[in-house]
Amino acid sequence: MKRIVPFLLSLIMLLSLCACGGKPVEGDQDVQGERQIKENLTVTLSGEPTTLNPHAVGQLNAYIVNYCIYDTLLKKDADGNIVPNVAKEYEPIDDTHIRFHLRDDVMFSNGEKLTAEDVLYTIKCITESSTTKSTYSAFDGENSYIEDEYMVVIALKKPFAAVYDFLTHSYSSIVCKSYYEAVGKDEYGINPVGSGPYTLGDWTSGSSIVLKRNDNYWGEKGASAMITLKFISEQSNRAMELETGGTDIALAISTMDASRIDSSDELDLLKVPSYQVVFLALNQTKDLTSDLLVRKALAYATDAATIEKVVYGEFGSVADSPMAQGVPEYSSCTTYEYNIEKAKELLAEAGYPDGITLTGRVQSNADFEAISAMIPNMWEKAGINIEINVYDKATYSEKGKENGGTNITVTAQTATTGNAYQAIGTLFATTSTSGVVNNRDEMVDSLISEAAKEYDFSARKEKYAKAEQYIIDNVLIIPIAFTSQIYGVSKNVVDFDASPANIPILTYTYAYEN
Repeated sequence: MKRIVPFLLSLIMLLSLCACGGKPVEGDQDVQGERQIKENLTVTLSGEPTTLNPHAVGQLNAYIVNYCIYDTLLKKDADGNIVPNVAKEYEPIDDTHIRFHLRDDVMFSNGEKLTAEDVLYTIKCITESSTTKSTYSAFDGENSYIEDEYMVVIALKKPFAAVYDFLTHSYSSIVCKSYYEAVGKDEYGINPVGSGPYTLGDWTSGSSIVLKRNDNYWGEKGASAMITLKFISEQSNRAMELETGGTDIALAISTMDASRIDSSDELDLLKVPSYQVVFLALNQTKDLTSDLLVRKALAYATDAATIEKVVYGEFGSVADSPMAQGVPEYSSCTTYEYNIEKAKELLAEAGYPDGITLTGRVQSNADFEAISAMIPNMWEKAGINIEINVYDKATYSEKGKENGGTNITVTAQTATTGNAYQAIGTLFATTSTSGVVNNRDEMVDSLISEAAKEYDFSARKEKYAKAEQYIIDNVLIIPIAFTSQIYGVSKNVVDFDASPANIPILTYTYAYEN
């Protein structure tokens, strides 16, 4: 049984994990073992993408598909190092300008060549889209420019150390300018044109997406002739699909299903260090949670160690920062220790000696719902009453906007690039109106901004440490757990790149027939 055990301060984009090693050979047959390779690799996702337009979607499931369909200027190798991709070379001109030399042999799936015009157009789309512009606020689309057909300069509004990480993200997927302008952003999301190792074959709404290998791809060809991505939202149903042979790989397995999969002779349970932090988000713009004394009382009333032990056990550890341990700039923070009497004192000091009543929300998820069930009983001891309602995805989002959101949100943040700015930059920005944190303390913006523009790693880590501690001190969140990503995989699967961001790159994954 192959398993990866998390360890402190490990930043890895993991080496391939599988029951067998190697790559398919010509004719999709293993010469040594004479085993037949499956034409169709089946992967079960936690939901259906709303669009495949990379600049209009912030969903992990869409990222997984888009990494197959599109290319990015840069990418990360199996060890997490940033390496050339469509950009074969690149060099900084100064702190705010980077020159990229593009390959001249990259073709879009519609037969058009990828050039600097497409890259520049992509950067402008990213900096203008409502989905991506806040995350990519340091990028300057207006002042980026083309030097020749295969050379483009990307400009920044200010020094931004995470620029190269961000250019590996699905958001930075390069679109075909002529096709995009011809069909518009909505149609592009339904019938995408990319230059990646796979093309969209069929999309059955509510059921699955089928990807077909792009045999004209400029780089190493995809290992599987087809990839079928099934949409199953319920974690227990994803596990069942794997156990009954309906899928080769199941993503985002719950801790409650993990032990059963682990005991199977036909399956592997893969546990990888995560870029995720689970926490209670405290809405700064709501009555009661706008008061720092109240927020401190909630922090003292929360027994994070017990919650982590019950809900995650060996699949997690107690969180002590708003930034995941796997992120290089992570620093351990001084947190609030569980103390019911202290919580009562602070509530009384805030003017609520008889207690308070709060509202909360959580999106349907087995682990998050388990946390939501523990919180009310825990807080009741301090005179804090809360009803945490469980919603489906659409309703959950609506409740985040309705009347400024709820007091409490049980949620998580995943740094999908493994980068510090993505870990805390947008969530805690004062411009956020997500209904999650809704921070209005400009000091947070200042601390994060200072850290983000620092190119020297040691200095950057030190500055991020100040931001992390400030967030904890002011109880913008109550950290609960650092988690592992848990995958269920058939033993017939080969070269599955189990991502700590829960965004596996499927290009070189394949499976043998039983």
